[in-house]
Amino acid sequence: MNEKLIESKNNPFYKKLKKIYTSPSFRKNQNQTILDGPHLIQSFLQYSVPAAIIKDSSIVSSEVENLISNLNCPCYSLSHELFLHLSELKSSTGILALVDIPKTKLSESNGLILLLDGIQEPGNLGSILRTAKATNTNFIILSKTCADLWSPKTLRGSQGVQFSLGCSVEQDLNEWILNYEHDVMALTTGGESLFKKTLNSNMAILVGNEGNGISKNLFKNITESVSLPMHKEVESINVGAAVSVFMYEYYRQSGIE
Repeated sequence: MNEKLIESKNNPFYKKLKKIYTSPSFRKNQNQTILDGPHLIQSFLQYSVPAAIIKDSSIVSSEVENLISNLNCPCYSLSHELFLHLSELKSSTGILALVDIPKTKLSESNGLILLLDGIQEPGNLGSILRTAKATNTNFIILSKTCADLWSPKTLRGSQGVQFSLGCSVEQDLNEWILNYEHDVMALTTGGESLFKKTLNSNMAILVGNEGNGISKNLFKNITESVSLPMHKEVESINVGAAVSVFMYEYYRQSGIE
């Protein structure tokens, strides 16, 4: 594969890459994102081919070279300094990929559907997505105020599972709930214990923002609220941990293997 050398931050393609890496609105406009590291790129290759590969010329890695040799797409070479300036990581992974964001995969309304209301931290969102994949959660609906599903940080946290999950972004959750034919539960701090509930095979669970919880206007169409029992000295736990417990309890009750 012929490599094209980029030697300046003022290179137009380099400036585009930097903007895609840092700007959610530009990512959306271009319908592209950046994968940082060979593992994420390998995961993506199960579904499509990158639009371009960007390598750190100072990194000597058989994993990176083998990955590049099997790809039929443009390859750009950067100095170590330019590569680190492009990535938000403190150390170089050796390789990035510019990829097209896939279209939303439509899904039937069966199984467990996860409704995310304003999850702010990309790390939390990535962790939730990874657990959703592990528990065979059917579909994920993200509100308009959620962190960017396709940001490099979210992709690292999820290990790229959103390429194989059904995810729908920037949704009006009230409208979605009104049109949903099964029960919707809210995961809160004041509901009935999750471990005393028999969960329906077809249902949705609503999870709120890290600081403010679920938006008040969403409760009017909720079937009921459930909570995780906690030690009296603890008021709450991380939203990613909480929803993971719920998904695994659903997984356990469903007998999915």
